Amino acid sequence: MSRIGFIGTGHIAAPMVRRMVALGHEVTVTTRNAEVSADLVASHGVKAFEPQEVLNASEIVFICLRPAVAPDILSQLIFRPEQQIISVMAEHSEATLLELCNPATSITRTIPLGFVEKGDCPLPVWGDAGLITALFGSDNTILPMPQEDGLNAILTASAFMASQLNLLNTVANWTKSQIGDADVSEAYIRTLVSGFLMAMPRDTGSLEAERDGLTLPGSLNRQVMEALQEAGTHATLTRALDDVYERLTSK
Repeated sequence: MSRIGFIGTGHIAAPMVRRMVALGHEVTVTTRNAEVSADLVASHGVKAFEPQEVLNASEIVFICLRPAVAPDILSQLIFRPEQQIISVMAEHSEATLLELCNPATSITRTIPLGFVEKGDCPLPVWGDAGLITALFGSDNTILPMPQEDGLNAILTASAFMASQLNLLNTVANWTKSQIGDADVSEAYIRTLVSGFLMAMPRDTGSLEAERDGLTLPGSLNRQVMEALQEAGTHATLTRALDDVYERLTSK
């Protein structure tokens, strides 16, 4: 088992910490976000230290800081050449991380989502895919990227999640306005979407095929889809994704 440290211990890091503990690794976390780190100490027996102490105790180091504060924090720390660095920050490239974590040279970038501890999470990887497979691959999908910009494209796609939830919330709120029951409305929408996605084939092209199956001429689904298309929703989404991708690749 490995000695694993987390620099930055917020709600993104917490599921990974719990997974590493469950796998039997020795885990230390920083006290940044005192509430989360204190909960992990109490519930999972991890140790909480200042950032440099976490580095000193770790072979593998997860960097889970907000991108805006990462340069100031990391530049004050002393890394070791042999340390393996895993960054879960979307906005800092391998080149930037090599400068910030010098003299460490093993840099891996990935973005685990909150459900990674439960499995079935897609993990795009730029860097040491073998390391990510060892830590997460038993029940998650590891997607090695041939180029770093490929990782940035996948991360751009993940930026749609909040908007997707916002759309679903709009549907749930509309349903509530009709039936007067928020619990039933949200439970139905949540279960409908999760059940549909779980039952879908996982073949390439299945998204398009399932869409077409739901939008036969005259269907209710087709009526809503065409209304959104006519309003320019898809064009707006494509422009937003282009802007996010440009933001990530310019770092």
